Amino acid sequence: MNKGQNMLEGLRVIEFANFVAGPCCGRLLADWGAEVIKIEPSFGDTMRIVGVQWNSPITEEENPLFENENAGKKGIIVDANTEEGKKIIYDLVKNADVFLTNTRQKALVKSKLDYSTLKEINPKIIYGHLLGYGEKGPAKDTPAFDYTAYFARGGIALGLMEKGTSPCNTAAAMGDHYAGMSLAAGILAALHRREKLGIGEKVSVALFHTAVFGMGLPVVSAQYGYSMPITRRMPPNPINTTFKTQDEQWIQIAFFQYEKWFPNFCNIVIERPDLIDGPYSTLKGGIKGINEFVPMLEEIFIQKPAKEWIKRLSEAGIPFEKLQTPGEILEDEQCWANDYLFKHTYENGHEGILYNTPVLFEEYGIKEFVRAPKLGEHTEETLKEIGYSDEQIKELKDKKII
Repeated sequence: MNKGQNMLEGLRVIEFANFVAGPCCGRLLADWGAEVIKIEPSFGDTMRIVGVQWNSPITEEENPLFENENAGKKGIIVDANTEEGKKIIYDLVKNADVFLTNTRQKALVKSKLDYSTLKEINPKIIYGHLLGYGEKGPAKDTPAFDYTAYFARGGIALGLMEKGTSPCNTAAAMGDHYAGMSLAAGILAALHRREKLGIGEKVSVALFHTAVFGMGLPVVSAQYGYSMPITRRMPPNPINTTFKTQDEQWIQIAFFQYEKWFPNFCNIVIERPDLIDGPYSTLKGGIKGINEFVPMLEEIFIQKPAKEWIKRLSEAGIPFEKLQTPGEILEDEQCWANDYLFKHTYENGHEGILYNTPVLFEEYGIKEFVRAPKLGEHTEETLKEIGYSDEQIKELKDKKII
């Protein structure tokens, strides 16, 4: 529970974004105490309806995937394709600190919601732009999702696949969340700079760049001959891979101090003390003999259930984890002990599980959860705050601008 004043108290963010990457940045800022005003068209953010693809309810009373990205915000409806709608956005920007969007640059220029236009209205605005491929180059106007810009072009999908098989069906929104987190960090850096110098800034983060940064180790290593995808049977070293257990589970071992950990691995884990001074006892020897040693270890690990290997690896002090499904994470006691997950009761009475954003503060605590806005829920309230009269609001409604 939040223990005091919000960390970003008084910060006003105007969010003109949909789906995941842009809105999750807004969610982070809202969690940290900013007032985030989300602008939607009359049909709403597409994230309100896509949850059905992942078996999620999409009703007004219960829409967890929309909640994940939009909790704690205010929501207004504005038709940004009209002059009256643009004026509303400009009026909001005049008194805002941050404008956040993941609309393509070409469309922003056409709608006159680009940085050059908005900084004329508010020179101190921090303009956060979540892009697919970046502002320059041949792909700058290409439609992008994390499936394409992050997983496919960014090397993630082939980097994760088992060599010789087909690419994995990717985990939706993973890249979006990393990019959104990066943009939130950049916005805060720009706000700090504005505090010192009194000037605005444009902050850009691209899904493609986020993937290149995340894949930095294999990308840089590629120039020296390291090639991906790889097979789990040809890992960087023969113990630094996954092993299947008797009960159809998988164990991932992170064996990065090879010579130091090898004796305990042989004595305690696989009960093969005869290997301690053998050809696989050094990192160089293990790599040289990888074609023989990995199959040997596979034959050993398949003989016992995961529970037994967990016990032995723990006793040996070797870093490892059993591979978990997303469903198992819902029951992981480590998540609940650290408030990574929490229970939320929806208006229809159903209790579901949602997640907290992944930055925790000792003194600030966790801000109390506020549900995502219903479509257009705060339109009138927000317009009145910036000086619109009841008559003006009625006229905008009649014209379907709001």
